[in-house]
Amino acid sequence: MSGLTALILAAGYGSRIADVTTNPKSLLTINDKTLMDWHFESLAAVGIKDVVVVTGYKREVLEDYLQKFKNNFNLDFAVNDDYKIKGNTYSLFFGLEKVETDFLLFDADLIYETQILRSFVEDKNPNQILVGESSIDDIECAKTMIDQDGFVRMTIDKRAVSPEEREKYSFAGEAIGILKFSKEYRDDMFNECKKFLADEKNVSKNWEHVMNEFLHSHDMGIHQSVSNKWVEIDNREDYERAKKLFGEA
Repeated sequence: MSGLTALILAAGYGSRIADVTTNPKSLLTINDKTLMDWHFESLAAVGIKDVVVVTGYKREVLEDYLQKFKNNFNLDFAVNDDYKIKGNTYSLFFGLEKVETDFLLFDADLIYETQILRSFVEDKNPNQILVGESSIDDIECAKTMIDQDGFVRMTIDKRAVSPEEREKYSFAGEAIGILKFSKEYRDDMFNECKKFLADEKNVSKNWEHVMNEFLHSHDMGIHQSVSNKWVEIDNREDYERAKKLFGEA
């Protein structure tokens, strides 16, 4: 894939971890490094220089912090100013306005081993969802459901999988929050977001909802994570687990 851009969604408030920090969640520290430090270290290690970060909540704090990466990355910002009302489908839409290449999509509230990203980037399939081990019965996890040809047709987050869905699809694992899109799929996703957001009832919805619309007509493969050393940090419990996993006592 030529000239991958990293698109990091970091606009949200992070209400479920407000008891830990009042700063943007992506500035949580683990082993003396913020989540953003971890992201940028991994991006540098795999040779990605072009980065778009979507900011919103306390954007000045986050954007000021990220200035330190300007010398080594081509860094740009998109802004979701109305992040309390406009969910991260809007963040994705605003971010895609700044992306003109094949790209990687990241949720900002992740920490992961660099080798996970390296393996994903080196996989030659241009359109994929990175998945890790989990259980289909875990309500919290973003369950990745594939058809008989191995293509992702839906993700199911924070609810149980219905008997009909179990019958129709197979469970492939948990969507970690890193996806890969070709330039062609970027264009299609941008148009899908525009269509999705034209309906007022979708304004506050997260990007997983528009993704499920997109998956009806686009073949996204899966890439199984080479390691279980990753955490999506939604709450204090996740944060404590991440600190233990990534080297803090």
